[in-house]
Amino acid sequence: MKDAVKPRLADPEWCTGCSACAASCRFGAIAMVSDDEGFLRPSIVISRCVGCGACSTACPELYPVSRSDIPIEALACWDKDGERRASATSGGVFMLLADAVLGRGGWVCGAVFDDAFDVRHIVTRDRAIVESMRGSKYVQSDVATALSVCADRLRAGELVLFTGTPCQVAAMRKLSEKIPTGNLITVDVLCHGAPSPLFWREYRWFREKESGSKITGASFRKKDPSWTIFSMEMRFLDGSTRSWPTTDDLYLRAFLGDFISRPSCCKCPYVGTRRLGDLTLADFWGYVSESRCHRNDERGISLVLVDTQQGAKELAAISESLVMVQKKAPGSDRGKRPIALAL
Repeated sequence: MKDAVKPRLADPEWCTGCSACAASCRFGAIAMVSDDEGFLRPSIVISRCVGCGACSTACPELYPVSRSDIPIEALACWDKDGERRASATSGGVFMLLADAVLGRGGWVCGAVFDDAFDVRHIVTRDRAIVESMRGSKYVQSDVATALSVCADRLRAGELVLFTGTPCQVAAMRKLSEKIPTGNLITVDVLCHGAPSPLFWREYRWFREKESGSKITGASFRKKDPSWTIFSMEMRFLDGSTRSWPTTDDLYLRAFLGDFISRPSCCKCPYVGTRRLGDLTLADFWGYVSESRCHRNDERGISLVLVDTQQGAKELAAISESLVMVQKKAPGSDRGKRPIALAL
């Protein structure tokens, strides 16, 4: 390939690692490669590139996707089923949305731990696997393959629920722009930042050395002692379980202190009220009840922003399983932080 037709990609300073460029390439000419800090970045395989420009047009940083205006409505929501709610990071809305899509024969895409305990997005119809998508995973996931699979499912006319950070939702929407289907449902999460996979890997090694046993499970947001005062929990091969409160855990302190997020996160264009998904999910940290029957019981409350009519339709389909408390929709004055730290 001649340098004259070398494709244009996002400036490294602004690249979110969303992987839309890699997923869009039919020739396998873009590989997502870890940089020195562990963040995935696109690398052009010159010998395979034909200079078609598909990667450039798929980049949400070069060609931004449209966004909704101020959300249609905002609600505090939680699952009426206490057991399901306890298994969720917040109020349990995701699993209800996923069950509704699975019940219609659709596919669900979300983040899971792989066998090595790295985080990646997968696409599945298996409910047991979908259950493993529950819970916050404070690591930037590898999403490239899942984006391609979702696009293939959409081309086949199948229903897809895609969940991820706003930059990942932007990637999915870019890849689906030319697919004539209304079968994509997107849910973006309010994001504090995308932490380094390398830092997560080294943290795991530290905990394994400390405990003398391999990790078999992890929860970044164990509701212990409560939803708002949570812990990092790890389960080990020797049968032991250990947890560390937010104030003591090295990983959570680094994450919440913004020390391990991707450099582009500090300039994130997706904060504020103009959302990318059909629905936006978050912890409703600022929830205040107007009635005794809807008080915060510290078992988890989701903030749900309804961003599109499609989102309103999907939420209505699961409404009978939810406690839903109407709240004032955030205005544009909420500014540059993630909806003012969830209201």
